[in-house]
Amino acid sequence: MKCPIDKTDTLSSITLIENLPAMQCSTCGGVWLDSNAYLGWQKAQGQAQPYKPTGTKVDPALDVDELKLCPNSGHIMGRYRIIAGSDFHIDRCGHCNGVWLDKNEWDTLVELGLHDNVNEFFTRPWQDALHSTEAKNHLDKLYLEKFGAEDYEHIKKIREWVNEHPKKAMLIAFLQSSDPYKV
Repeated sequence: MKCPIDKTDTLSSITLIENLPAMQCSTCGGVWLDSNAYLGWQKAQGQAQPYKPTGTKVDPALDVDELKLCPNSGHIMGRYRIIAGSDFHIDRCGHCNGVWLDKNEWDTLVELGLHDNVNEFFTRPWQDALHSTEAKNHLDKLYLEKFGAEDYEHIKKIREWVNEHPKKAMLIAFLQSSDPYKV
């Protein structure tokens, strides 16, 4: 198998974590994770650990501007974002489902408690939740810029009060009316 980064080095067998075989490039430090080997390891682990968000700044070691070819099948691998608001991506082959991890990406997954959720990253629910979080964060930043910090906090409190009020519809009609006292 050839490394998808340097395309010349042959990948060598390693044990990534107890009982999880993988292949690693001695030049770039990237890791190839075979789908079947990972699924077998995951099944042996039992229940997956929950995602643990931390303050860790994800900083992938390599920033590759070109497409990567799967070392197993030779197909182009797709890039999937893993964490909202970061440039942390993992490459996956849609043909054999194997995963390429650039240097230190496995360590980052372990630190975040995501190493036993790898297959979930490529699912529609994971990607939809990621996009939803990114959209919310983008809108939050936009509102903050438009309203200013003090007004934005005040508006959020008013919005929460209106949404929890038993006469919410009447309150909204009152606020939207150009003259609520006009008959």
